[in-house]
Amino acid sequence: MSKVQQSELGKLIKYGWYFLLVGLIVNYIYRMVFHATPIDKIIVGSDMEGYYQYLFHFFVKDWELFDRMPWTIPYGEGKTLSVFTCGLAILWSPFFLIAHLISIFCGLQADGKTNLYYGFILVAGIVYTYIGLVFLYKLLRRYFNHKTSLWSTSLFFLATNVFFYSVLLGAGMSHVYSFTMISIYLFFSHRFAEKPSLKNLILLGIPFAIAVLIRPTNIISGIYLFMMGVSNWQTLKDRFQFWLKNYWAILALLAIGIIVFIPQMAYWHYVTGKFLVYSYQEYGFPNWKLPKFGIVLFGKYNGWLTYTPIVIFALTGLFIQLWRKQMNSLGTLLILIFATYVNASWWVPTFSAAVGQRAMIDFLPFLALPLAFVVNGIRSLSRPQRIGFGIIIGIFIFYNIQFGFRYDSGMWWDSPMTWTKFWTTLKF
Repeated sequence: MSKVQQSELGKLIKYGWYFLLVGLIVNYIYRMVFHATPIDKIIVGSDMEGYYQYLFHFFVKDWELFDRMPWTIPYGEGKTLSVFTCGLAILWSPFFLIAHLISIFCGLQADGKTNLYYGFILVAGIVYTYIGLVFLYKLLRRYFNHKTSLWSTSLFFLATNVFFYSVLLGAGMSHVYSFTMISIYLFFSHRFAEKPSLKNLILLGIPFAIAVLIRPTNIISGIYLFMMGVSNWQTLKDRFQFWLKNYWAILALLAIGIIVFIPQMAYWHYVTGKFLVYSYQEYGFPNWKLPKFGIVLFGKYNGWLTYTPIVIFALTGLFIQLWRKQMNSLGTLLILIFATYVNASWWVPTFSAAVGQRAMIDFLPFLALPLAFVVNGIRSLSRPQRIGFGIIIGIFIFYNIQFGFRYDSGMWWDSPMTWTKFWTTLKF
């Protein structure tokens, strides 16, 4: 490693420590000042416990109990099956083990169910979010200057619900981890497009496979790699010829996916006798014929554009790039269309007690280049125009952070939506 690379790595580590420290402080203020919420709420209950129980049963409980985990649904006589895949548990495992070893050596309760374990899951959420933001910044630096890249990356954290799902109460959910894995996948996809080597393929394939293991719908993200550089019929033909010539890359991606999925397939086989299982069983996509696009995009409870308005800027940039045939915009558009359709077809398109349209966090990295395009354009405007856009963006940031701090799932979901309830979440 060169001295320049060592210096850059040192800076990233230093800023990472700052990011972690500030994140922990913000979380403490949120939990103890605004809501008096114990830290175990990061894990206990709902989807979070469904992900966490893999670690609890693998490292603490008896392996023979894997077919009788509690946060599951019945499967056959005397058995239960987790609807959740184990991708998140794999990413959590280093942090869980640190907490476990500390508990053992310090003579603390080492049963996987203490605040020390839950605290390290919070640390995991903040750390992985930082890693995702770093790779998003590195991707943007390939096309934009430092200031544009830094401002754009910051907006993904401060002006979207990535903020809530990383440093407030959502670190136990899967979304920021998908965000990070897809950010890494995007960065190395651009590298692979420039240099189609096995090394770059592995570096993009592993995070992509983990993202799919975290949330199987993330497989939609694969469109990006296969559509790199496609803007018309001719470039589509050229890309098809590229993949025919480099068929080895497709086989390698399949091999990477199979290897990453081995733990999940082992669990499925242990419970059901099958290596591939649709674990949600009766839950699915009943709205696929009449998808609820309005709920996903403009819903009064958690519509994507309703509660993440900075996306409007990013979509504006995307449509301009489509017109100019730039930056793989066609592939990005297809991914967003499919992602919106899949979410709108889900049996509960509001995604229950969500803070904004949480299922779209996974796909936010694809809007990095379009958003940076708009930010770069704003920076080239006259001073009064920059101030005007700056005020709008500042309002978006305040709107996002204030909503995150004031959000209460009971108040938000257990009664009809009213303007009074809406403004309550934005008051000082």
